[in-house]
Amino acid sequence: MPLSVDPQIFDAVSTVYSTDLEVPEDWSDQQRADFIAAEADKITWMVRAEASTLGNRLVTALWRQSGGTRPNHREQTALRAAARVQAFDRVLSTELYELIADDTDF
Repeated sequence: MPLSVDPQIFDAVSTVYSTDLEVPEDWSDQQRADFIAAEADKITWMVRAEASTLGNRLVTALWRQSGGTRPNHREQTALRAAARVQAFDRVLSTELYELIADDTDF
């Protein structure tokens, strides 16, 4: 697993591709491992980008709601943590879990 990959995302990708989705049978173990690592890396970066965007939106919205008073560090940290959870759920749903439904809908 590359160092930049989120361990939770790697575990989710690995589990889904080991139990619900199939990789080509003629792939070697190394090809499978490389594919899973690449998918986990891609999804990790997507989650980070989405979390950053959502976090900035949440901080800006609170700033505006408070009449221009910038949220303090604790508030910003909490908003960014909430944004990460939302991003994690959204991206894994669209990039991974929806593939399971598509794969079974013949």
